[in-house]
Amino acid sequence: MTASKATREQLRRHNRQLLLHAVYSGLADNRAALAQETGLAKPTVSDLIGELIAEGLLIEVGRGQSTDSGGKRPTLLQFVPDARQVIGISLDVDRVRGVLCNMAGKIIAQHHANLFDIEGHPVIDIVQHVINGLIAQLDAPLLCIGMGVPGIVENGSGVVQYAPQFGWHNLPLAQILTECYQAPVYIANKAEMAAMGQYAFGMPNDSRSPVVVLLNSTIEIGMVLGGAIYHNGGDISSLHISRQLGQHSETGRLETFLSWPYLKRRAELLRNEHPNTTLPATGLTFMHMQYAALHGDAAAITLVEEITDILAQVFSWIIAMLRPDHISLAGGIVDMGETVLNRIMAKAEALVQPELVQSVRFSLAESYELSALGAVAEALQNELGLVR
Repeated sequence: MTASKATREQLRRHNRQLLLHAVYSGLADNRAALAQETGLAKPTVSDLIGELIAEGLLIEVGRGQSTDSGGKRPTLLQFVPDARQVIGISLDVDRVRGVLCNMAGKIIAQHHANLFDIEGHPVIDIVQHVINGLIAQLDAPLLCIGMGVPGIVENGSGVVQYAPQFGWHNLPLAQILTECYQAPVYIANKAEMAAMGQYAFGMPNDSRSPVVVLLNSTIEIGMVLGGAIYHNGGDISSLHISRQLGQHSETGRLETFLSWPYLKRRAELLRNEHPNTTLPATGLTFMHMQYAALHGDAAAITLVEEITDILAQVFSWIIAMLRPDHISLAGGIVDMGETVLNRIMAKAEALVQPELVQSVRFSLAESYELSALGAVAEALQNELGLVR
């Protein structure tokens, strides 16, 4: 393909995305309005709209009102969200979550697999097992696939540069899946996908720079700036922080104080200090911590205070450095509820200017499918320019 032909095709693709987005978002609903909104020539608009109608992405739905000057009533256009379907995959250290969605992000089907339930198989095989399960439930053509992975992903290429949990180094994951399924595949960091999912489907439309703090097996942040993923977020587990424990201070990596193995060990120590605690010796969850703390359990209160002390440092750093308009807390910790989020916010006000904290909206991202939905949103953004 010559450079000039590639440029023409890229321009045509860009113009198609402009028109689709204008109809999808309600900016324009007829050919004349589209030409005015996008600045494209009327013959170009007519040609591309004809293509989009032929592909089933748009339909004509009757006549609109004529203008004040009279003239022919315009033919109205409508986006068809069910014309194509998108697969979103979220890969964690122990589980693969998959969703099948229409182009508006509505979940049609879900398929999950625990990595440890299929021992002896490479992780990619299990990912493909989940994708295959979703493909079997398609009732419209597959548009594309999005996937969030823990680790460092090269922006644009879909190469996983580093994912130590799986022994991946410079793995061309997008290429592997594209060749397997003959569909475009978009790969990004899992926390970045979570931010995209929250931006696209989980928060008010006036939020333009949200941040998601994802606390699972690692501590990661994902950011959306101006409607697009900021691809230099990701794992902050190695960030060194200080905290106060009784009469002495302690310095260590963030994952040292917030990882689930550490929290279970800390709970065990607190159980020894408070024999009457209701924290269970086995099967501890964030929900147990919150329930016990709300009922005055001294061990649980101490543990919750320590967790919120650390997260307040993380939030205050994000607020001071990035000035987001919205921060969402995601992962298993959301089971602790709004009370914990309020404690984090209150403590953050003591670490940075209170006005900065008060200018940010805070929420819990309660969907366990958030990263998978974000993968759907990112795939739609890249393929059709269709987020928000």
